[in-house]
Order: sequence, then structure tokens, then C-alpha cells
Amino acid sequence: MLGPKLGCIILGSGGLVSQRFQQRLCNHPFFELRGVIGSPNSVGKNLLDLPWYLDEKRPSLPDISIIGMKEGREFVMKNDIQIVFSALPSEIAAHAEPLFVKSGCMVYSNASYHRMLSEVPLVIPEVNSNHLEILDSSKLGIVCSTNCTVMPVALSIKPIYDLLDIKNISIQTEQSVSGGGLELLISTRLGNTPSTKIPGEAEKIEEELIRLLSNYEENEEIRPEFDVSVSCKRVNRDFGHIVHIEIETNSNVKREQIIEQWTKVSPSIFSDLPSSPTPHIIVKKSIDKDNDRWAGSTNKNFDPAENLHAGMAIVTTIPEISGNIVKWSAFSENTIRGAAGGCILLAELDSMRRGIIPLSSSGEGYNPL
Repeated sequence: MLGPKLGCIILGSGGLVSQRFQQRLCNHPFFELRGVIGSPNSVGKNLLDLPWYLDEKRPSLPDISIIGMKEGREFVMKNDIQIVFSALPSEIAAHAEPLFVKSGCMVYSNASYHRMLSEVPLVIPEVNSNHLEILDSSKLGIVCSTNCTVMPVALSIKPIYDLLDIKNISIQTEQSVSGGGLELLISTRLGNTPSTKIPGEAEKIEEELIRLLSNYEENEEIRPEFDVSVSCKRVNRDFGHIVHIEIETNSNVKREQIIEQWTKVSPSIFSDLPSSPTPHIIVKKSIDKDNDRWAGSTNKNFDPAENLHAGMAIVTTIPEISGNIVKWSAFSENTIRGAAGGCILLAELDSMRRGIIPLSSSGEGYNPL
């Protein structure tokens, strides 16, 4: 039997990432959704009355009336809320997220504003979980998940980087319209053609990738010395990002070495995390954009409200090797692994690190559908 759950709230109510949070929290064994904070236009409405934009049916959500930011701070202090999941726009997250830390909460943010601050961990659990130590486990603060497109890049490069010295990395992206937010998704569904340009995206991917692959020694960041070039393109697809990656190493490499690195078993700590898929990298001959959205699932129930593994793995193609040049493509579901799902996985890991998940809730007895 699982122990008491940690009370949590979501910052943001009607966007795609907020709805992914709602979907993934409604049956979560660690966290209990108790409140949602929304914009002035949604305050006072019942969560169930907001339009639902995900492909899957709206799950059975708690009876929650959306509250404003000021009321939200009072709510967390009166209702033993320990965890905040942020799906806020960056400019609002800048001032709102620190306020909830001051109100006594850990904030796990999908927003971009705090990602590159030296005192804020930017973490993908399977890539750089040790970076959580930037924030002392006895202190409250903000922990950030990454840009949705850097997720499949970092997850597939890190195992190679652990094996070989990398000289250069070249990345080309094909990013779905949901990565641009709800308004762009709605516009595209109405028949409008999205712009292929994504201003500022290449720079975000480069700087986040370098930070994710950095080492920390005595609180000093040791950055990798490889060069990175990134070009980004929006494509007319609702969900799922594809990245095409080419790396140059300082020595020749064999295909078998790369595949072995990708398919290594994750550290045992991840086996106790409800959202952690096994394996987290799936190697295939080619990418199936429709079915690979649900990579990580062990059955045919692809509803993330009932199957926390659905959409949490990435898919890579078999690498092409030419001497010291390695090429492959990788695919991930940007609103799940690249956004809400990745952020919740991060909160699961950090909550166990902090010792605030009761022992009876450490995953024992959790049986994903």
C-alpha cells in the first residue's frame, strides 16, 4: 500500500503543458493535484469547464476551481502544498516562481526563464542527475527541465560523450507546431500553414546542451570543448520533434559501441520512479512518427493518464558510421518527455533525493498498466 502523497499545484491552467501535467498527475502514485493557478480570464472557472486540446480524452480530474496568483500563494501555505509544477510563460515565471519558493514549495519548472542561472539545476535525470546537487537538498528552490528539443539531443549524445571525445556536433531539427504553443496548434488545425522559422531556438538548444554536458568540480562549471551548430525548422505536424544529429569524434568508432551505449540499463534508482521507462532509448531502423509518440509504453494503452511510461522514451535510428563521423536521427514526444512528463520525472527523482517521498511510496507496488 502506498503512503500519503505529496500535495502539488500547477501554475498555468489551459495550455498544452498544463494539460499534460493534469493528465499525468491525476493518477500519480507520488503526487496529488490539489490546485491550479490560472490567468485572470480563467480564475473562478472549474478546471473541467476549460476546453481540452489533447488528443486523448480528458481524464477524471479532481473538482478544482482555478485560482489567481495571490490566492495561490495563500493556498499553498494553508494546504500543505510541497510541490509546484510550472507551465507558465517565461516572462510570468520570472517573478512568479520565486514567490512560491518563498511560500515554502519546491518548484519544478518547464518555463525557460531560470534555466541558465548558475544556482538553478537544469537536469535531464538520465543525463546529469548529479547537477541536482547545485541546490542543497535541505533548501527549497527552483529546478528546471529543458527545452523540449534538446531532450532527444542530450539523451542520445550523452552516452556517446561518456565513451568518446567529441570534436563537433551538428544538429538539424524538425519541430512540431505544439512546440510553439496552443495558439499555433489551433491555428494549424484550422488550416493555416505555420512559419518554418523558430527565432532564438538554435541558441537555446546550444547553450542548454553545453550546460547539460558540463561537469561540476567544487561548484565550478567545467564546460565541454566541442563546437555546436544548430539549425531549426518548424514542420506541419501536431506533436513530436525529430532531430538529425551528426558528430565528429577524435577517434574512430563502431556502430556496435554506440548501440551498446544507448541500450545500457539505467541506474537502479530509476527503477523506483513511476515515470521512468525501461529502456529510455529505443533503437529502430526508422522513425514511425505516429506510433513512436508513445515510446516507452509496455502495452497498447497509450493514455498517459493511465500509463505513465507512454511517451517517456525517445527513439533513435541505427547510427551511420564513417570513420570518426556518426549520424543518426532521434524522435521524442515534445509535450510529454520534452515537457510535462520530463518535468514530473525530475520531481520524482529529486523528491526521493530529498527524502520527502515516504518509503512506502518509493515505487514498491506501483504497477504501470
